[in-house]
Amino acid sequence: MKLRIADSMDVDRILVVGDLHGDYASFKRIVEFFNPESDLLIFLGDYADRGDMGVEVLDGVSRLMNFHGDRVIALKGNHEDYGNGIPYFQPCTLIWEADVKRGGWMNYYNSFLRGFLDKLFLAAKYENMLFLHGGVSSKITSLKCLKYPSREVEIDVLWSDPYFEPGEKPNFRGAGVLFGPDISEMVCRALNVDFIVRSHEPLKAFKGPCVEHDGRIVTVNSTRVYGGRPFILTLPAEENIKSGYELEEYTVWLN
Repeated sequence: MKLRIADSMDVDRILVVGDLHGDYASFKRIVEFFNPESDLLIFLGDYADRGDMGVEVLDGVSRLMNFHGDRVIALKGNHEDYGNGIPYFQPCTLIWEADVKRGGWMNYYNSFLRGFLDKLFLAAKYENMLFLHGGVSSKITSLKCLKYPSREVEIDVLWSDPYFEPGEKPNFRGAGVLFGPDISEMVCRALNVDFIVRSHEPLKAFKGPCVEHDGRIVTVNSTRVYGGRPFILTLPAEENIKSGYELEEYTVWLN
């Protein structure tokens, strides 16, 4: 099952982390904010590459998952998409890190990374909020599409980006789609959520949360790698937040 539904969890806050891309300093700040007794910590993927401490970030996320169980949900990003140790994306600087820090890429992949990847979810849902890495498409017509996704749906979730025009267009990335406001509205209605929190475009959230599609799509960024100011969202679980436009007050800066 690729969808983690956390609706019944008793939590005070949901901490949402965007792309990290090897930014271990930001990761350590996030750990300082996290209260495993009462928080739900959701990582949106892209833990390594581009930054120079991807190995350390992956180790840290793995430890959190092992120590705190259901209190930590780690999602898959497009930089966690591999086939038998071969990345389906570029750049993959984690390979060079593993060669230097862990004695070789395939040893690292087989002894650690493959098991870590197997624990990742494609998406998570908490009440009226959906969390994923990239985006949605018209292929997503029910929660079942995320629980048991086809490879086509998985690619759309990992790679897609919101767009200002209606409908769907080919994505310049070469995978996924550019999806318009009508598509996000259709998917939110089908999944019974009010808004979707995603990452995948750190530059879009250069100065804080980027809200699009009439409050239905929120992009976050938690890495310094692209410049800008990294942050997380700390959403109070007991409040019924209905739109992404309400999230600015819950922004916590990491520097």
